[in-house]
Amino acid sequence: MKIVVNDANILIDLVELKILHWFFKLEFEFHTTIFILDELFVEQKEALLPYIETGSLIVDDITEEDLIEILKIRNTKPSLSEQDCSAFYKAQKHSAILITSDNTLRKFAQENNVEVHGHLWVFDNLVNNKILMGITAIEKLKELCNVINPKLGLPNGECLKRINLWSKSSS
Repeated sequence: MKIVVNDANILIDLVELKILHWFFKLEFEFHTTIFILDELFVEQKEALLPYIETGSLIVDDITEEDLIEILKIRNTKPSLSEQDCSAFYKAQKHSAILITSDNTLRKFAQENNVEVHGHLWVFDNLVNNKILMGITAIEKLKELCNVINPKLGLPNGECLKRINLWSKSSS
């Protein structure tokens, strides 16, 4: 099973959109790091707790060896936070997919041959795997862009393409 490493921004938006129950139905092994979990608000951690307890979301501890590697990455790319570096490191170490909406982290991952995706990829997977109906995906995508995270900056053309496609599949 393919491993996915979640950055904080993705988890936060999934919590706020109230779509965690759908997200964890995707057939991936989901990971995050203790550094990322520590970055979340109490309510966000509480929303994730049932998925952590059932093993749907694996929270990777950071060993001393891991920390040394994370700090090396941070020295290479100081514009990344320690949390970002932990997500990148774990994705690289597990040959996993990194999901993030952080452009600096996304570009760094691409430069280092780590597969990286964002919110639209998550929505595509939910719809393509028939976990989320097209009409619901449209509602949630609009909510994400207009209410939950208006500064996200998803490409308008890509969002419209999906809205058109999903509206046809719902009719």
